[in-house]
This record gives sequence, C-alpha cells and structure tokens, in this order.
Amino acid sequence: MKKSKTVNNFYQLSKCKICNQNGIIIYSKSFNDKIFRNFFSSYYGLAKYKKLSDKIKTINYELLKCKDCEFIWQKNIPKKNLNIDLYENIIDKEISLEKSKLKYLKKKINNKKEIQKLISFFKINKINILDFGAGWGHWLMSGLGLNCNSYALELSPSRKKFIIFNKINILNLTDIDLFKKFFHYIRLDQVLEHLDKPGDVLEMIKNLGNKNCIYYISVPDGSEVIKKENIHKIAKGPVQPLEHLNCFSKKSLIKILDIHGFRPLNLSEIVIINFKDLTFDITSFKSFFLDIKNHFFSTSIKFRLKNR
Repeated sequence: MKKSKTVNNFYQLSKCKICNQNGIIIYSKSFNDKIFRNFFSSYYGLAKYKKLSDKIKTINYELLKCKDCEFIWQKNIPKKNLNIDLYENIIDKEISLEKSKLKYLKKKINNKKEIQKLISFFKINKINILDFGAGWGHWLMSGLGLNCNSYALELSPSRKKFIIFNKINILNLTDIDLFKKFFHYIRLDQVLEHLDKPGDVLEMIKNLGNKNCIYYISVPDGSEVIKKENIHKIAKGPVQPLEHLNCFSKKSLIKILDIHGFRPLNLSEIVIINFKDLTFDITSFKSFFLDIKNHFFSTSIKFRLKNR
C-alpha cells in the first residue's frame, strides 16, 4: 500500500505509482526559489503567481524516480482545493480556450479522419466515443455530424459549461455505473500526467469500454528527463511543476497499462483500422504512417484489453 502524508496544501507520495517501490530523489528545490518565481510569473502572469505563491512557498519541488520502471513523479502533490484553484483560477481560461481553438482549427480535418476510421472499423450504425479529460471539447467537435455518439468527461466547471454549450454530451462521474461496457473508443490525450492516482482512472475506463473498445492514450514523452536524471531548466514539458505530476517513458506507460489489463495494439490491428477507411488521399496516408510511428517510437499509443 502506498504511504502518504499531508503537508499544508500538499500531500506527499514516496512510493512509485506503478511498482510501489521507493523512489530516489533526482531533483529538489524550494518553490520559493527564484527559478520557480520566474517560471510561474512568466507562465501564469505576475498577478496570478502572487496569488499562488503563498500556497506553495514552503514546499519543495521534488522529483522521485523508480529504478525499476523508470517512472518519475512529483513527491509533493497538490490537494483538491489547490488543484481546483490552479486549473480554474490560476491558469488563464481565455488563453487556454484560444490555444484549444487554434489547435482545433489546425487539426480539424485530421481529427475528423481519425473518427471516420473508427466508424468504418466497427461497422455499426453509430459508435460511442468518450474523450476522458476533454478540456474544451474541441476534439469531439471535429466529429459532430458523423455517425457517432460523443461524450466528454471533464471536471473543470468552466470547460464543462463550454462543452455543453457546443452540444456535446457530458458524462459525469456520478453516472459512471450507467455507462459500463458502453464505449467503442476512449481517448485520454494529455491526461495521465496530471493525475495523482492514474491507476484509478485506468480501472475506470477499463469498465467503460466494451469488449472491442480501442483506447488511445497519449502523454508527454519524458524519455530524455528519465535518461539524464537531471533538470537544467524549469519549463513547460514532461515534468512541469504542479501540473505534470507524472513523467512517463514508453516503457513505464506500457507497464502501468499492462498492470491494469491493457495491451498495445499489434501491427496488424493498426493496419486493419487504417485500411478499413483508406481513401488514398494525403490525409489518410499521413494518419496511417503517424499510427505506425506512434506504435514504435512514442508515448501516444492505442491499446485494447488483454483478452482481445
């Protein structure tokens, strides 16, 4: 059992979330250090940093690494109230929404192609799709009008309100039991790195997917940080302070998913999914080769349950 203790607005976790082994310290510095003041002031804005600083200044930013699976995590984890304040008040919602809109406009065609591939693969009237940790919901908006029932699970009240306004179904945590074995495709894009208990969420989505469900899970690739065990600069990335609690390599991502009953798609499954809807256009071929590249070289991977 993983032991933890509470410190002010944080609780501490010294055991690996994957292996339950003791972690070794690879970085430790006070959040009150100039390097963090500069980063948070630049990233969130000076006024927002001043609101945040009193809640974190007595705490160390401390990274632990598991020698077994190479997983890295922040030892001091924000408790619920600080976490809500961070994502609802400290992070500028207007800037976040604008970034999401720009990404949506840039990737709308590719996202639509991805959803069309899935619809063709399952060969039923309508497939059920869940974007878990949907943010502003823009990925799901790419599929509006297609033969799919789209659902978003999002905890942020402001983002959830935006999703509802844009006519996307909301899945609330209180309704989870009503949707067991319901979904054909479940997507967690840039979610697991933010979670204090990623294993609990993996168990949840395992129960939400039907027996043929495909799961897409993408996290920042922390291979360089893991390899070097050295932080030269505090910046946005795999070990971003406060926000990115977990840092995965491909090895550790596959291991945590294996523990919870998932396996990566094999090469033949990837080929079949892509060729069911191959229209011999540039978008289709790019999508196919991206799937192949991700399968071998990245931390953006499609999974299924082991018994499939």
